[in-house]
Amino acid sequence: MAMKRNVGWHDRATRIVIGLAIIAAILIWQVDPRWLALIGVIPILTAIGGWCPVYEVLDLTTDNPAQRED
Repeated sequence: MAMKRNVGWHDRATRIVIGLAIIAAILIWQVDPRWLALIGVIPILTAIGGWCPVYEVLDLTTDNPAQRED
C-alpha cells in the first residue's frame, strides 16, 4: 500500500512551526520530563514526509496535486 501525500504546503509549514515551538517551550521552561520534547517531533516528521496517518483514517487531505511543483 503506497502512502499518498495528504498534507499540503501550508499545513506542512504550520506543523513545522508548531513542532519547533513545542520543543523550544519544553527546553526553555526546563520541564522535568524532557522526553516530552519528542511530542514536538511528530508534527515535524509528518510535515517532512507529507503524510499524516490521522488524515488517512479520516480520509482528509490538504494537498492540492494541481499546485505541486515536484
